[in-house]
Amino acid sequence: MQCVANYEMKAEASVFEDGRWLQIAHPKGLFRARLRNIVRNDFSTPFLLTLHLYFEAPNLDEAHEIAEERLVDCLNMLVLTTGCRFTRHRIRQIVDATSPGITGMRSLHMWGDSIGHDDPHPVLDEDVTHTAEHLLKYDIPPALRRAMRWYRLGVNSTIPDDQFQYFWFALEVVAVSKESTEKVSDKCPVCRSPLFCEKCKTRPLHWPYEKQKIQSLIQAVDKECDDEKLEMLETARNTLMHGGTLKEIQEKLSQPREAIVDTLGKIVFLTLLSQFPQELLAAKKLKFLSPSTYVNRTLTGVAHMQMPVPLDADGEFDLAFSGTKMSMITDAPPQSARPNLMVMEKAHYERLKKLVYKPGDHQEMCRRIAERLHDENETHVALVVVSTDMVRIREALKRGETGEWQDLFREIVGDVKAAAS
Repeated sequence: MQCVANYEMKAEASVFEDGRWLQIAHPKGLFRARLRNIVRNDFSTPFLLTLHLYFEAPNLDEAHEIAEERLVDCLNMLVLTTGCRFTRHRIRQIVDATSPGITGMRSLHMWGDSIGHDDPHPVLDEDVTHTAEHLLKYDIPPALRRAMRWYRLGVNSTIPDDQFQYFWFALEVVAVSKESTEKVSDKCPVCRSPLFCEKCKTRPLHWPYEKQKIQSLIQAVDKECDDEKLEMLETARNTLMHGGTLKEIQEKLSQPREAIVDTLGKIVFLTLLSQFPQELLAAKKLKFLSPSTYVNRTLTGVAHMQMPVPLDADGEFDLAFSGTKMSMITDAPPQSARPNLMVMEKAHYERLKKLVYKPGDHQEMCRRIAERLHDENETHVALVVVSTDMVRIREALKRGETGEWQDLFREIVGDVKAAAS
């Protein structure tokens, strides 16, 4: 089936005339791309190009992956021919572009407007800043400083393949900066035993190569690292360093490609810590956080819909979808501080649940609090209150506001106004 995908692209180059469509058609018919400027009114938003990508796919469910591959080919050529940046901003729709039949309805996937920026993790506290200050007492050598830079770039990157390479650079910088104190032997590629020379009746030794230094460093910081994990990491490294991608060798790897990034990231973290003096790390109240994953993930919503899709004056699909919008809506306002735990009697909890259905600007706040049940026993419940709601409650009580919800929380948390005075 023929499909058309509607993309928005961040670009340093624009079409020379607003309203004009330009076209790139693949000579073998793999895709046809149409580009046009999205005119902006001010500088508060980035300049975007709209890109309509026509291509063939077995079905609508598989179309997204194929569209991404065709888009890469198109962007590669745009960058090659202009020397300007072109990056994928977001996908809006993928439409079944085959004949709609007598009903005029077309199947399509519509992506919701994603949440622009996720909430941060409220983990920064005095223990973290104290740990940073404490480690700064060490006069960090140049090699470790370079390795920490690559680790930072790896954590900040949003592309798993790039993350792996940055982490590997950090690992390699540390490994090759250390002078070897012992010679090593080469190992049999089959059984991994030290090679033995029959003529000399000995195991030849030599100073470690860079690859062997890296292997030794990994096994020194990760005691559970076996030959299988080493081989997996080296396969991934060799593929990426020779221009391949982790996706291309997924079947050869013992872990999913995202998990490989996390595996190497944790090894590099342990490696960097191991370079600091042990007496420095022995201090009390040092706090190091451990992310559940280094891989950047974004929550998106996709709706499978059927609706008419009109044609424009040129006979091409009009993918503006004016009047139709799909958005992802959060159940709470943006948060930057830690949530609070509020314990109340079950009688208070029943009153809170009733407030959810009483008209007023308190409804959404009361609903959020009532739904976030953390724990309960026979007499009390513990609820999680997001930071912005807790600020609103405290400010209302501090100002002496009256009303059903204000009076309820005054009974639960006490009179903030009286406590402040």
